[in-house]
Amino acid sequence: MTEFKKTISEADMLAMLAAGKICPPPLEVVEAETEVRSNAQPDQARVDGLLTLGWKNRTFKFAVACKSLSYPKAIEYAAHEARRAAEDFDRNPLLIVPYLSKRWLLSLEARGISALDLCGNGVITIPDELLVFRSGEPNKYPRRGTIKNVYRRNSAIAARVFLLVPKYRSLRDLREEIDGRGGSITMATVSKVCGVLDNDLIIERFRERKSRSRSYRLLQPEKLLEQLAANYEPPNERARFVGKSPLLPDEMVNRLLAWQRDSAQRAVLTGSSSTGHYATMAREKKLTFYCSSVAQAREALGEEIQETTRFANLELIETEDDFPYFDARDRLSASPIQVYLELTQGDKREMQTAEQVRRLILRAPLT
Repeated sequence: MTEFKKTISEADMLAMLAAGKICPPPLEVVEAETEVRSNAQPDQARVDGLLTLGWKNRTFKFAVACKSLSYPKAIEYAAHEARRAAEDFDRNPLLIVPYLSKRWLLSLEARGISALDLCGNGVITIPDELLVFRSGEPNKYPRRGTIKNVYRRNSAIAARVFLLVPKYRSLRDLREEIDGRGGSITMATVSKVCGVLDNDLIIERFRERKSRSRSYRLLQPEKLLEQLAANYEPPNERARFVGKSPLLPDEMVNRLLAWQRDSAQRAVLTGSSSTGHYATMAREKKLTFYCSSVAQAREALGEEIQETTRFANLELIETEDDFPYFDARDRLSASPIQVYLELTQGDKREMQTAEQVRRLILRAPLT
């Protein structure tokens, strides 16, 4: 496959189509036209391209819809346009975008839609007549100008909040919800995250009647949880203390609550140590907290603490990351979302427990 520049326009893609550069072997381009209007509906029906592919002594005709982006929303829109054009021109639907994963190729094949990308992947399907499938080539056209990964670390706060309240009348309302739950994130980041979530068909941006601003609502909570789990990374650790305290668990929590209230510092149980608040699982004897300062947290817990790994019942992990503290609940328990994400990274027993928390999260908004 010829090397192309990293950004490409739809006009460039159509020129490549006409030149026969987008075609999976053993098929060959017999004829290609671009920007065609229907003779029957010259003022209405228009298609990006008409393509005829050949194999041996047979030909196969397609109506082509072309998009210069590979976001799920763009792919779905191209699939819709290809189907509509196929009906207008009495041909088979085919879409072209810069990159298609194997998952997308299989999905489109199941719907009877052919698809090609600029990286060498594609599926040409005509039910009961033809099937050509190519996948495995890497993406030469990654996303540009967006946050590297909106499902990871602090950026993910703007995604997590949709699992707590699934609809917002404006970005300002969304940002206020984040602030109210202890998150800290700029409006620019919130906007960029929402843009990616919309392109990934996880949320929808829309305008309500008589409203000047865009509203936002969650479309696929299951998919959002899957993305958050697949991309989860633990907080960056600046310091750690493991030791033994004579205090009971409730007494440790009370002292850290008082320290947090009086000093504007932060503390929260890790997701693993918060599991008992949301699911049934044998509780470990050691309590583990994230905190903004190990030294100050140790001081708040009293001088009786001893640093030791033998029969330890206390662990403090210092981190500046915001996401572990976001949506913290009563008694310093972590958000159910944080609990779920940590459990999915654990052993078989923890992953089974994660399923209990997952059902809780998806059952209803967790206020």
